[in-house]
Amino acid sequence: MTHVRSALAACAVLLLVPAMTLAQDALADELPATGTVLEPGRYSNDFVGPTFEFEADEQWVVGPSGNGPIFTLEYLGAPGSVISFTRFDGEAFLESCDPSSMTVVEPSVARLAEIIAGNPYLNPGAPEVIEVDGFAGLSLDVGVPTYAECSLPYVLIWAIPVGEGGEFVQMANQQSRFLILDVEGDVIVIAIESFPGVPFGGFLDAASELVETIRITPGEYVPPEPTPAPEETQDP
Repeated sequence: MTHVRSALAACAVLLLVPAMTLAQDALADELPATGTVLEPGRYSNDFVGPTFEFEADEQWVVGPSGNGPIFTLEYLGAPGSVISFTRFDGEAFLESCDPSSMTVVEPSVARLAEIIAGNPYLNPGAPEVIEVDGFAGLSLDVGVPTYAECSLPYVLIWAIPVGEGGEFVQMANQQSRFLILDVEGDVIVIAIESFPGVPFGGFLDAASELVETIRITPGEYVPPEPTPAPEETQDP
């Protein structure tokens, strides 16, 4: 009888695991429109190519995404803090203060980490080896000291393929943590950032808790539907 019960229990476990997976998938809602305050639950988004599924509560609001491989969440507990999910395709700036210096490099975790760590305007910590949902990468903590040599109000790092205004930048007195992942060849960046004057510690804890809930499904990038233009009204 004991062996029979053990076999039945094993079958129950085997059946339960797929059922739990299906239930988890069913609970993941598509990330709503920009400006929506999230209700506690599980959400998914595939704007960057791979699908990201994660848990969030009412402290998070959907931020702007643009028509490209990026989506963002803003943290209401510390206004001016954001976590963004984007992809690095190899377009980087040779000179952080020269928008015309963009070049194409190897799109890899190591290369982007090297670009960030070698930027003379940033104050990066040592990179750490990490995993997010089994996908390996590097984590870098970055501070931005006050600088006077750059004529721009920000430091250019790399470009997101969204057209004009797709530069990924840092500002003086900003704090950030970059999680750079290799998702089956796609270089994905999860950027945890607080803007100048915004405390970083509490937000970093909240963002790290969200990252711990992430599940990633590799996939091909599909551009999001463009935001429809407002209808023009004609004067009578």
